[in-house]
Amino acid sequence: MPAVSQANTDASKGPIELIRNVTGLLGEDVYLSCRYIGESEVFSAKWKRQINSKVKSNSAQYRRIAGAISNHLFGRDGFSKPASATNLTVKVNVSSVEVEGEYTSQPDIEVQVNAEIINGSHYQSVSCSAVGGRPLPQISWLVDGLPPSDDSYTVNVSDTAHSNGTSTLSSILRFPTHVQDEDSVTCVVQHPTLPKPKLTAVRVETYTRPNVTIKAEMTQQAGSEFWVVSCISSGGRPDTDISLALDADEELHNVTSADSVSAHLPVEYEGHNVTCVFDHPKFTQKETRVITLPSLYLSVQMGNDTDENFQDIESLTLQEGQTDTVISLQITGNVPRYNITCTKDDELLPKGVELVGSSLTVQGPLGHQHAGLYECFLSYHHLQAELKFNVTVNPAVIRPVPPTIRVDLQTEDGRSVIECSAADAVPAANMSWLLPEAPPNITVNRSTEWKDGEEYTKVECSVDSVATVASITWHIGNSSISCVSESEVQADGLVSTRSSANFLSSLYAGQDLTCTVEHPSLEAAEKLTIHIPVQKAHILSVSVVRQQDSPLWLAVCDCRGEGAGTNLAWVLPENAKSQTCLQPNYKGEIQARLTYQFPLALHEGHNLTCVYQSKHGTTEEKTVHIPRYYITSVKVLNHTTPLQSRYGGEPVIHRLALQEHHQKQKVLLRVEGKVPEYDLICKRSDGSFVRMEGDAMVFQHQITEKDEGLYTCQASFYHHTATVTIQVEVMSEDKLYAMTAMICSSSGLGILIISVVALWVCCKMNSRAEFKKRESLSPLTALMQEPGSPQVKQPLMTREGDKESAQLISYSIVIDVKSTV
Repeated sequence: MPAVSQANTDASKGPIELIRNVTGLLGEDVYLSCRYIGESEVFSAKWKRQINSKVKSNSAQYRRIAGAISNHLFGRDGFSKPASATNLTVKVNVSSVEVEGEYTSQPDIEVQVNAEIINGSHYQSVSCSAVGGRPLPQISWLVDGLPPSDDSYTVNVSDTAHSNGTSTLSSILRFPTHVQDEDSVTCVVQHPTLPKPKLTAVRVETYTRPNVTIKAEMTQQAGSEFWVVSCISSGGRPDTDISLALDADEELHNVTSADSVSAHLPVEYEGHNVTCVFDHPKFTQKETRVITLPSLYLSVQMGNDTDENFQDIESLTLQEGQTDTVISLQITGNVPRYNITCTKDDELLPKGVELVGSSLTVQGPLGHQHAGLYECFLSYHHLQAELKFNVTVNPAVIRPVPPTIRVDLQTEDGRSVIECSAADAVPAANMSWLLPEAPPNITVNRSTEWKDGEEYTKVECSVDSVATVASITWHIGNSSISCVSESEVQADGLVSTRSSANFLSSLYAGQDLTCTVEHPSLEAAEKLTIHIPVQKAHILSVSVVRQQDSPLWLAVCDCRGEGAGTNLAWVLPENAKSQTCLQPNYKGEIQARLTYQFPLALHEGHNLTCVYQSKHGTTEEKTVHIPRYYITSVKVLNHTTPLQSRYGGEPVIHRLALQEHHQKQKVLLRVEGKVPEYDLICKRSDGSFVRMEGDAMVFQHQITEKDEGLYTCQASFYHHTATVTIQVEVMSEDKLYAMTAMICSSSGLGILIISVVALWVCCKMNSRAEFKKRESLSPLTALMQEPGSPQVKQPLMTREGDKESAQLISYSIVIDVKSTV
């Protein structure tokens, strides 16, 4: 009786131990042995019997007689239930000859792809084998979901019979690669043991039609130009065969890569045709691409307005004496570069005339020496262009020249003398005086600047007046300030007088400065006031930050204000180090920063104070508090049994049980204390780390006895730490049964001991006369007496009979039976 078990839903089963031929005696029991020894999880396994086993056809019917489906065991028609899904051994009583029959064997599917090249064409052969089937399976092929109908596809089928009653059917699909557009073919296996045909997709190599193009461009290398013609193939598989040829029979030096062929041609090949030939298995015939190299041209003409042409010579008329003369040449063409030379009257260009780019420039005024016949010659390889033009210079026309006006102020005999002159005028200029009667224009302004950390103020008073110079003085209160004055005569005859004073801003901070102006045109002195503002107070700020890349904390003290210096200091313990840095901002203010790095344990719970002292003696302080953190303990949130310390009442180890063969079990932890964050790690007793998910130890795999042992978890935040020790035990069903038995036996033994002791005490109390005998009391006294000093253990014999009895009755009998699950 050949038999097989079906594991999983995949026909590619793991190894199976099977006794294929079984002989039984009528009326006796026989065992059908089948075991799955693979590592995959088995979801279903069953025995099936062919109902019409004597009929060899694909329409045979099968009946399930025993097996396991989703951990449900079943057996019918005299077959016992199997032990499990992996041990499918069943017992059957040979009650009649109808038990005899065939138990089908499901085939294994094997596929393989081979490639070969015949007469330059690439072929592929896909082999699909149904191994170890009974009865013989059927194999067919699908290409793009349909059976191959093209004559290019051929199928060869062969079968092999095995000694164990099974057979292997092999089918080979062969085709040229260029006809295959899909990247896979499908092998279809049909067999009575399969609930539906088994489809196996096989990856095969395919060809892709490429995109082919041709392009040409001119490039320059080492001072020379040349054409680069490229034949490009993209997106094809396999590589395209590419060749390049000219319209003339000439050998080319090509540069070949996997997807392109390039040729470098001299510029003289302009106008030639270049052909790219592409050959690919996806092409029914070779494809060509043709490109014609552009024809080069070069021409030149005058860019300036010219007179009528005369015998191909252009004429240009210019004016004598004009400056910044530029004669432009309009050059057209598609050449990358060109050489240009210009001459005048078959000689070199005259002095002062230069060729700049494509223009002739004349330096200085234009003269008669610049007139004449100019020729400019352009060339690029075999291309040439020429331009001739005649330049005529007309005499200059006299034009008016404006005068050069100058006004000078002098003092003679205490009087101011203003001199006005108009020189180099064509014709001569007429001069007259226009004296305005308006009052003087008075303006004041203030500006500041910083030097060596100090602010300086500059005040300026300006007076624009007629003729006489104004008198300017500066006062603060009743005191005068030294100043610098200067005067200047303007072109319009006005006199401009300026008076300025420079001083340290702190000298007159918060006070008003007065500019007093006296002038004959004023009936009384004019006074204007400027306020000197007080310097802004300094802004002091302190903060403490945790550094990401350092175990040290950083205290930062910033001082910002006008003239802030480096006179910052931390109030620190001895041997503490600090550093300062200055940073100017864009508004003239200075920002000083003082930093201090320290370990958290040094200043935790303390205050740090930053002190700033200005140059004027004022002092400012800012204080920042360093928080105090702590971690009290690490709690185990799972149910645990504490193991007490031998010397105290506090638990030192938490015993915790995990279920054997269960996945994703977690040990939940909670960190008690006051910290913004913490690191929580857990290690086994061998020092290896345990996977953590948040505040939980996670056992991803199935729990086994290897996971038992001592685990230590530590929470830390800088120098604050707390640990917890956990004894992990793995609880299986066998251990649970054993512990239950121990509890029952321990409880029974305790009851027996209580009964014996109670009976013995009753017997002793009925015979008080024998209490006088000390030997009879010793065993019981030693049994019931609690541990104590030798003096406590000594019997009290002060009175016979009653005292000894009283002493015995005062004893306590305590039987403590403890069991732990």
